[in-house]
Amino acid sequence: WMIDSWKEIFRAASVDEKDRVLFAFSFGPFIGFWLAFDAATQMGCLCFPGGGLTTVTRLRILIENEATVLCCTPTYALRLAEVAGQEGIDLKENKLRQIIVAGEPGGSIESTRKRLEEAWGAQVFDHHGMTEVGPVTYQWARKANYLKVMEEAYYAEVIKPGTNDPVTEGEEGELILTTLGRTGSPLIRYRTGDLVRPERHEEGLLLAGGILGRTEDMVIVRGVNVYPSA
Repeated sequence: WMIDSWKEIFRAASVDEKDRVLFAFSFGPFIGFWLAFDAATQMGCLCFPGGGLTTVTRLRILIENEATVLCCTPTYALRLAEVAGQEGIDLKENKLRQIIVAGEPGGSIESTRKRLEEAWGAQVFDHHGMTEVGPVTYQWARKANYLKVMEEAYYAEVIKPGTNDPVTEGEEGELILTTLGRTGSPLIRYRTGDLVRPERHEEGLLLAGGILGRTEDMVIVRGVNVYPSA
């Protein structure tokens, strides 16, 4: 079920069996990276796992194997570009056309997107998800800073933080998710802690501006949730 959701993200990003995809992150126990890798593999893509490698090695794999898609966090994509400059690696030689980012809000922030696209000469495609439920949204085709909820996989609500009262359209609130296709460990009205601003369009439920913040003090460092007060 989660793999099918990832396939939907890849299709929305125009990824197909002709693509060569580099997954530039350490896999470890985090299920999200494995889901993305397995989904791309099942779609027929040539996939390169980048776990346990240095930044320079990942750059060389990307260029020497003519990768067309890069999956990583926004800050690591910037780090790759920075190291490429330090190592004298000309990114103009790469075949990259799409950078799929997640784990941080940078993909929905215009200034961050611009830096990434200028550094790589490739388009940025944002999405978001979480360990507890899996992939949840992906970038809307009409506006890069809007995320589209995968409503085939989730029943989504947005409520006023600390209450069960729904927000009005365009009002900021907490995203609540119920999984619709998950038979193992389903979640009902899971309070994500993510602050969003919902808008209903013909294409479905959209989150204007992406993920706007958190209901608590959690911050994301290199795609990992950190609670300073814990």
